[in-house]
Amino acid sequence: MVLGGLGAYGWSQRPLTPVPKVPAGPGSLAGSGEFQGRRVHALGRLEPRGEVVRLAPPAGNEGARVETLLVAEGDEIPAHTLVARLDVHARKLAELKEAEARLLAAQARLAQTRAGAKPGDIEAQQAAVDLLAEQMKVSRRDLERAERFRNQKVISSEDFDKYQWALDRTTLEYRRSQQLLDAIREVRETDVRVQETEVIAAEAAVAAAKERVEAAEVRNPTAGRILKIHTRPGEKVGDNGLLELGDVTHMQAVAEVFEGDVGLLSPGQQATVIVDGTRDELRGQIVELGNIVARKVVLTNDPVSDTDARVVEVRVQLDEQSARRVERLSNARVEVTFEIPSTTGTAASSPTAAGIGPPRSR
Repeated sequence: MVLGGLGAYGWSQRPLTPVPKVPAGPGSLAGSGEFQGRRVHALGRLEPRGEVVRLAPPAGNEGARVETLLVAEGDEIPAHTLVARLDVHARKLAELKEAEARLLAAQARLAQTRAGAKPGDIEAQQAAVDLLAEQMKVSRRDLERAERFRNQKVISSEDFDKYQWALDRTTLEYRRSQQLLDAIREVRETDVRVQETEVIAAEAAVAAAKERVEAAEVRNPTAGRILKIHTRPGEKVGDNGLLELGDVTHMQAVAEVFEGDVGLLSPGQQATVIVDGTRDELRGQIVELGNIVARKVVLTNDPVSDTDARVVEVRVQLDEQSARRVERLSNARVEVTFEIPSTTGTAASSPTAAGIGPPRSR
């Protein structure tokens, strides 16, 4: 048999030989994808549940700098916490206040239009109408008297015409004053709709200004711990983003299992995880099998190891006690051993274990 997959020790290709069915201990990991006895071994890494989030400002802030940083490395923060403000935040906030003031003015004009004229204006115009009505009565009596004098040849026709013109002028002024009073009292639906449209436009301007203010703030989408800060106040946000955070209270091991061995695994199976740097032994169970075959990411120190091996990521949820021990070890390399249930069959039933199929080089 040729031992293949992701080798922890970088074994090279050699003729097929049977593999004794000797269960490998946690410390004798042969490599990712190695199937010996009733176990599958793989290399992997530690990371928080949901992966490490690399936080960056919202789109549209290219070239902006960090004005205020409100968190520090190691802080535990709930979701949607304000972690930083950009240098454009003050300007955007001023634009919001201006938009809100314009909205208040538009709402006031709408209320004024709906209410109509002021009571004082209506009373003043009503008084003008009443005065003209009295003047019109006087002018009509003067005209009637002038008409009798004209019939008696006391006044000339030219003098009579003056009285007639005085009555006509007073009547016209009365009508105009009455129409003005009606206009003051009237609340036109057209004017109301115009003011309502202005209010809607002002509300939209306020909403847009709020969006611009929020775009100048950086908030985390999920709860977690600040793992690393990449950008300090006064600096532009680079390709690494502003900071990294993750849910370290629920740590997971991401094992890169050789594609030929994934069929032996299923959610719920137990796994033993050994931290490469500290040799701590952790416990957990499979919670997710990947759906993509890709090149391995976690490499060994062996220069002749197969860096092009095709693997599938398998996520192992660590138990609570194990997760607490590695809260500060995100991205640490680990060795993962999966226990194969007896119903899966013996090692000889696996093509990998029996040496069936093309050899895999280390």
